[in-house]
Amino acid sequence: MKRLLLLVIALALMLSGCSFIQQPIQIDTIEVTSQGGFIYRPLIGSGDDWTVQPGNIEILDFGSGRDRYGNKTGLLDDETWTINEVTIQLDEKNEEDTVFWPANLDANQCVWFPGWTAPMEGISGLPYPMYPLEGYPWDTCQTHVIPVMPSQLATITATAVAEWIEVEIVLPERSGGEYTLGLPGHTPTTSNVLTVRLGSPQEILATWTNGNAERSWLFVVPVDWFWVSGSWRIPVGPSGVCN
Repeated sequence: MKRLLLLVIALALMLSGCSFIQQPIQIDTIEVTSQGGFIYRPLIGSGDDWTVQPGNIEILDFGSGRDRYGNKTGLLDDETWTINEVTIQLDEKNEEDTVFWPANLDANQCVWFPGWTAPMEGISGLPYPMYPLEGYPWDTCQTHVIPVMPSQLATITATAVAEWIEVEIVLPERSGGEYTLGLPGHTPTTSNVLTVRLGSPQEILATWTNGNAERSWLFVVPVDWFWVSGSWRIPVGPSGVCN
């Protein structure tokens, strides 16, 4: 009898012009809305010639800037992002070159002597920079500690970390009630779109409540959102050759 009654009701609705419309499924999302991290190639030295010579003292500048041709260099945003590590590997050498971070340079600048891996100083544990620095650019006819190598390419790899990122959380719309995030100092709101600034990867609990009912969602802010890397190939001239 119940089946017959339901069939009659459905038929009556169809004849009267009514129809059932399937509602779209509401999905909760989280995404980064702040300036994304990106690293362009660094400026190399004062002339920014994208080639280096073994033993020269080279300053790699990853601060936001442009080269002499107008191309962007370094970090896309050096106010939020900071270089965390730089490694340099020559194709014809087994060990990585040593990268130095002198205190008198900016946070996103480092020093590289192409072709040289520094020994460690016994007390401080810090690598020895090439000394003395007088006489640069490097004179290949002089005695030096740079291994004899042909012209080659070096791979510069840099990683950067964000001081903070801003994320936007979109929750399903519900009539009445308030939305809140399980974060210190967060104020409840009637909007289902919530924006928050974060200083570290974490889990965020979002909650909607109207006093009688409650619904919660758990969002994961991954570590990857706080890190970015870049890699570049740069020509290195021959060492141990007397011109």
